[in-house]
Amino acid sequence: MLKIENKADIFHYRTLLFVLVLSMLTLLSRYFYLQVIEYERYSSKSQVNSVRAQATYAPRGLILDRNGVVLVENYPTYILTVTPYELDNKEAQFQIISDITDISIDELSRRYKKYNQGRFLPTVIAKNLTFAEISQIEERRLELSGFQYKRFDERLYNDVLKDAHFLGYLRELDRESIPFLDKSQLYRAGELIGWQGLEKQYESELRYSKGIEYIEVDTYGREINTINDKNIPAYPGKNLTLSIDSKLQQFSKNLLIDQKGVILVSNVDTGDILSMVSNPSYNLDIYRGETTDSDWSNLLSDEDKPIINRNIAGLYPPGSSFKIITAFNLIEDGLLDPEDSLMCTGSYIPPGSSNTFNCWKGDGHGLVDLNKAIAQSCNVYFYETVQLIKLADWTKTAKIFGFQNKTNIDLPNELIGQIPDKEFFINTYGRWGWSERGVLLNLTLGQGDILVTPLQSLRYINHIASKGKTAKLKLNANKKVEYYDDIILSEQTWDRVIKGLYDVVNSESGSGWRAKQPEVKLYGKTSTAENPHGEPHAWFNGFFNFEGQTYSLVVLVENGGGGGAVASPIAGEIVKFFTREQVEMVNK
Repeated sequence: MLKIENKADIFHYRTLLFVLVLSMLTLLSRYFYLQVIEYERYSSKSQVNSVRAQATYAPRGLILDRNGVVLVENYPTYILTVTPYELDNKEAQFQIISDITDISIDELSRRYKKYNQGRFLPTVIAKNLTFAEISQIEERRLELSGFQYKRFDERLYNDVLKDAHFLGYLRELDRESIPFLDKSQLYRAGELIGWQGLEKQYESELRYSKGIEYIEVDTYGREINTINDKNIPAYPGKNLTLSIDSKLQQFSKNLLIDQKGVILVSNVDTGDILSMVSNPSYNLDIYRGETTDSDWSNLLSDEDKPIINRNIAGLYPPGSSFKIITAFNLIEDGLLDPEDSLMCTGSYIPPGSSNTFNCWKGDGHGLVDLNKAIAQSCNVYFYETVQLIKLADWTKTAKIFGFQNKTNIDLPNELIGQIPDKEFFINTYGRWGWSERGVLLNLTLGQGDILVTPLQSLRYINHIASKGKTAKLKLNANKKVEYYDDIILSEQTWDRVIKGLYDVVNSESGSGWRAKQPEVKLYGKTSTAENPHGEPHAWFNGFFNFEGQTYSLVVLVENGGGGGAVASPIAGEIVKFFTREQVEMVNK
């Protein structure tokens, strides 16, 4: 056997041994550094990789009526989120989700782009997933890295009030909206926020506080264990109890079937709104999921404008109810003796003019004093007497009674209307294009350039019913009672006007006799407001006392015709129903 002589000398052995020892020492020192010196750092990193922190949600607060009937509650659904940095193959994974949920890839991509707020934050890309869809997603978990589903609560509306504008609705947040919101609420894109109505007004009270849940996952992102000792619980929002009576609301709504208009009922002493109907409306369930472009287009293009809450955003000429503004000026300023009578022949020609202004009663009312003029709504009486008043004084009185000012009810987006003054007329018609005597003829009848909201009319009649000491209007039953600034008028002035309003309903020839109730003293004022866009609007503003409380109501029927013929009977039905319900409730 051949042997090869080992020619390695002692130097080579020592060099090799040194390299081996040095390598071992390097590995041991690195191991010591990682396992001992940097233990906490890398242990934390390891936990971050194996533990996923995800936000948890509690239910939003319920909305109830004054008797505890639930008007808005929550129902559970599932949403699907994706964390961008965990996506392996976006196109292929979106195709899988599309196949499971029947949501188009274009829609998934649109939502991904709209609600994406960073590589490391989950983005909501689908809502209202079924249990079957969740099961299929779980089965294909290995192909869907970065996708997570979780329970989420949507709003569910009571069938009786699912079209009540004042409830409002929720909307999904996008990235553009978040910078303008309260940062302490930790809003994220894709979450729901109160966007209109009471949902918006009381967002901070109704909204839950989010929690954090820590979940241990494997390398594929699958859940292994829940780390309960570090979780932060989520807390539900506060319930909101309204002053609304849902039975009265439903009854009032049915009175306006197939008609456009408004019905308002309030407790004058507390400012509580008992009924707030705006018709036509739309089903709030449209917001339980996704509002498609088609849905929005249909709502916005509807000629009847169902999306508008007419109570706070509808602007109308008030009609003859503004004759009372003239009456307040006449009595309080001593411009005439209310007992004196004027002759109404059915028309009026102002001094120095060839124009004829007609009364609604063609053959006239004969001799008319102030009380009869209010009760029978005589135009000629107010045509003549308003000439005694200065425009500035008349508009000042209208504004004292709350017109061209918000009622400050607890709802967003209330409009203020318009009470035209001298500056308005000059800017609109020029210095010589109008006359003070001429415009007063229109203003005293609530016509011309006047615009008011029905809610302002409710505040107006409440001021009269309370003789100027009026509670602020509100929908939150637990909100403290507050008051508008007092309106200081003499007792004689209040009494004369209120006597006229009583005769409107209760005298034989009163314009609102169709509202009369045998067991309740109802006071009111009818109005027939001319409308350049069609038939006149029918109004009834009134109040009544019952069981030691004072209640008010406003009825408006758009293009309804005469206030006495159309709005008065509706007012009577509301009073009859309300009083009957109150008696039954006491008996129970």
